[in-house]
Amino acid sequence: MSFRFLSLLSILAFATSAWAGRVAFSVDGTAGYALTHNPTLAAARLRIEEARGRLQQSGRLSNPELELNLARNTRGPEGFAAIALQQRFPLTARLRHEKAVSRAELAAAEAEVRDAQRRLAADVRSAAVRLLALGGQRTLRATQLGNTRELFSFLLKRVQTGEASPVDASQVELESRQIELENLQLEADTADLLGTLRPLLGLAGADPIVITGALPAPEPLPTSQAVAGRPDILAAQSRAEAARSFVLEQRARRWGDFGLGVSYTRDRFLDLPDPVATDQIVGFRFSFPLPLWNDNSGRIREAEAASARTEQELQATQVTAQAEVAAARDAQHAYARLIATLDDQVLPAALRIEEQLRQSYATGQTPLTDVLRARSRRLTLERQRLDALRDYHLAHIRHTAALGPQP
Repeated sequence: MSFRFLSLLSILAFATSAWAGRVAFSVDGTAGYALTHNPTLAAARLRIEEARGRLQQSGRLSNPELELNLARNTRGPEGFAAIALQQRFPLTARLRHEKAVSRAELAAAEAEVRDAQRRLAADVRSAAVRLLALGGQRTLRATQLGNTRELFSFLLKRVQTGEASPVDASQVELESRQIELENLQLEADTADLLGTLRPLLGLAGADPIVITGALPAPEPLPTSQAVAGRPDILAAQSRAEAARSFVLEQRARRWGDFGLGVSYTRDRFLDLPDPVATDQIVGFRFSFPLPLWNDNSGRIREAEAASARTEQELQATQVTAQAEVAAARDAQHAYARLIATLDDQVLPAALRIEEQLRQSYATGQTPLTDVLRARSRRLTLERQRLDALRDYHLAHIRHTAALGPQP
C-alpha cells in the first residue's frame, strides 16, 4: 500500500471524526428544520385545535329539560304524577353572533400561528447569518494574527541587530495579543449564539451545529411594499372582527331564552261515594324572560371597550408593519452602498497599495514592516466588509419577514 493512499485514508478518517456528531444546516435549512421541530411552535399549533373545538361548541341550543313530579297521599289512594318536557329558544340572534365570534377567533388563531412561524424563521435565519459571519471573522483574525506574528518575528530580528526599536516590537506583540483576545471573544460569542439557536431548532443536546455556505453579495431589493398579507395584521383584523361580533352577542343577551314545552299530568283522587277517579291532563308550557334586574349593560360596555381597543391595536399593527418594512429597506440600501464602496474603491486601493509595497520590498526599496502593515490594513477592511455584509443580510431577513408572505 502506497504512502499516498495511507495519507488519504488518514485524512478521510480525521475528517470523519471531526464531523461526527455535528448537525449541519444551510441558512434556509435552519428555518425549515425549526418550523418542523420547534416545540414552542408545536404547542402554539394546538391553539388552532382549541379554537376549532370552541367553534364546534358555539351556536348550539341549550339541552331540553325533562321534569318529573310525583306525589301520593299517605292516608289514602290519592296522588298524582306529572311529566313535562321543555326546550328553550333564543329571542334574538345570539347563537349566530356567538358562532361568528368563534369563527373569527379560529381565523385569529391560525394567523397567530403563521405569525409565530414568520418570526421563528426570521430569528433562526438571523442566528445562522451571525454564525456564518462569526466564522468568517475568526478566519480573518487568524490570517491577521499570522501576519502580526510574522511582523513581530521580523522586528525581533531587527531589534537584535540594532536596526529597530524594542518598543515597536512590543507594540506589535501587544497587537497580536489583542487579536488573540478578539478570537477568544468570537469563540464566546459563537458559543452563546449556539446556545440561543439550539432551542429554536428543537435540539436539546450539545452536539455542535455547523452552518454551511457563505453570505452572498447584495441583490436588488424587491419592489413590493404591501404588508396586507402579514399574519399579525390578519390576526389583528380577525380579533377586531371577533370583538365586533362579541358586542352584538352581548347586546343580544339582554333578553334571555324563552321556553316552549308540553306536559302530561295523571291525577288520582277519591270522589265519594264513587270509587277512586283518575284525571289525565295534557298541557302546553310557555316561559318568557323579563329583563327587570339584569339587562347585561355592564357586559355590553366591556365588549364595546374591547372592540374599540382591538381596532386601535389593528391600526398600531399596520403602522408598525409599514415602519418595519421602511426601516429594513433603508438599512439594506445603506449597507449595500457601504459594501459597494468597499468592493469598488477601498479594497481595490488597499490591494493595489499592498502589491506596490510588495514589489518595492522585492527590490529592496521598502522595509517588510510596511508590507505587513499594509496587509493588516487590508484585512481590517475585509473585516469591516464582512460586518457590513452580515448586517445587510440581517436587514434583508427583517425586510422579508416584515413584508410577510407575498402572493
